[in-house]
Amino acid sequence: MRVAIQGARGSFSEAAVQRAWPTAVLIPCRNVTEVIRVVRKGRADAGCLPMDNTLAGVIRPAYDLMHEAFSDRDLRLTREVILPIHHTVAAPPGVGLSEITHVHSHPVALEQCGLWLGQHLSGATLVPEWDTAGSAEEVVRSGDRFRAAICARSAAEHWGLAVLEERIEDDPTNQTRFLLFQRSSPTIETEERETGEPWKTSIVVWTEHRAGLLSAVLQAFAGRGVNLTNLQSRPEPSAPWSYRFYMDVEGHEADPGVADALEAIESLVSRRVVLGSYRSGEPGSETGDGPAPVVPAERHGPRLPLFDRRHHPEGTVVMVGSVTIGGPEPVVIAGPCSVEDREMILRVAEAVRQAGGHLLRGGAFKPRTSPYAFQGLGVPALRYLAEARERTGLPVVTEVLSWEDVPLMARYADMLQVGARNMQNFSLLRAAGRSGKPILLKRGAGATIEEWLHAAEYILAQGNPNVVLCERGIRTFERATRHTLDLNAVALVRERSHLPVIADPSHASGLRSIVPALVRASIAAGAHGVMVEVHPDPDRAVSDGEQSLDVETFRAVMTGWQGGLSGVGCPCS
Repeated sequence: MRVAIQGARGSFSEAAVQRAWPTAVLIPCRNVTEVIRVVRKGRADAGCLPMDNTLAGVIRPAYDLMHEAFSDRDLRLTREVILPIHHTVAAPPGVGLSEITHVHSHPVALEQCGLWLGQHLSGATLVPEWDTAGSAEEVVRSGDRFRAAICARSAAEHWGLAVLEERIEDDPTNQTRFLLFQRSSPTIETEERETGEPWKTSIVVWTEHRAGLLSAVLQAFAGRGVNLTNLQSRPEPSAPWSYRFYMDVEGHEADPGVADALEAIESLVSRRVVLGSYRSGEPGSETGDGPAPVVPAERHGPRLPLFDRRHHPEGTVVMVGSVTIGGPEPVVIAGPCSVEDREMILRVAEAVRQAGGHLLRGGAFKPRTSPYAFQGLGVPALRYLAEARERTGLPVVTEVLSWEDVPLMARYADMLQVGARNMQNFSLLRAAGRSGKPILLKRGAGATIEEWLHAAEYILAQGNPNVVLCERGIRTFERATRHTLDLNAVALVRERSHLPVIADPSHASGLRSIVPALVRASIAAGAHGVMVEVHPDPDRAVSDGEQSLDVETFRAVMTGWQGGLSGVGCPCS
């Protein structure tokens, strides 16, 4: 295989190529433009481009050529190599370090060895060259034996120079990332579907100047669990003050998550170019010649749904902080519908703790029927909830409304609630499942038990076993209450699923007067706990005051609970 490299023989590019193709025949080129041109004309089968350095940053000429070189898919990125960069100072044989008058190297290499040069060759003249290996060649051709080069050891050996000092770089972690590319061919297209190695995909996009547009592009990947490993912006010469964005993401472009994200951003960007998918060179990955993974046309689920009780006949126990949900003792989640201010949530949290409640609930972002109703305080409310947890020790449960907000909510909450309106928001379910936090999944007002359980399956399928189901009432013909608390569902879910299930009599009834009775009924039906709304002054609550218990009533409910309800459960336990 013939491979075009940027730099003279002995360059770091040569070392990168040899890691991937040890027997390759090298074709040195003076710059990255020539590397691409040589491959396009067929004088080389592949090329090597230096892209990023951990100290110097991006190699701008390489990034500026990428979209033009790869947009027609005639060339394809096929491999990534991460190469440690160790600099050597080399001079003609027989010359001592104190005799050196000039030091040649690439400007970046000179900068990376600044401390060493200042200590050992402070009086020497620094001469910038086009390449580190090329500087060794230039020293030899100059005939001046008192000149030295900073280059790789391999370059010094190739050009017959003596090594005076090794590893003179200021930072020993110095590394450069190289991308190797080849001409597209049926062989590459066929082979790259057959290995389990880690892969990356490089993309370049152009976006309009609209608020939040770039964020939406990035969230299209984040929401599908696709990790972004690199993001760079470069000016667009044809449109002043416009920019194109280069992104590297984990995974092959045919992987479901990456493919879905690429399709999703088409409507967000003015132009999109996939530069290629390639074998990752990150530590822990291999750089062998194996092809890419086979992507199945359809994802097949397990023989039994993950929620099925036969997987765990004993039942699943979910830990939220130090609180156990799913054990023999029922739990109480209590707090206001909305966090209205700091003093209010701190007061309620202390009351819940003193009464014997186990977790604190409170809405920071509220999904309301009317867009003009109170929507929650947002991030300040999350901070108040976190402060309440610190003061009382109560783990915090709060609702997340969209998949974009999952990372923010997971930072503050101990348990994420997916509300009834979002029970079948599948993007949110997937993102919540990947958050690593326990999930409280409420049943939709019009959802069947089967739909509810399969919504939980979306979370379980992300590898998150910590799901608690919450029955909060369904719509029936009866209008005397807001909804009808379906205690059939509590008992049936205990029979069919190993997941813990709790009830929310506050939202089901909409009437505070019958909440205490529904609490007792829920536990008698086998619920592992209840969620109730508590407010210091329900008649003045900004939301759901008519169904909220005041502090004294909640304390009375908890007294009755502790006096006779502990241990009441379902015979299917």
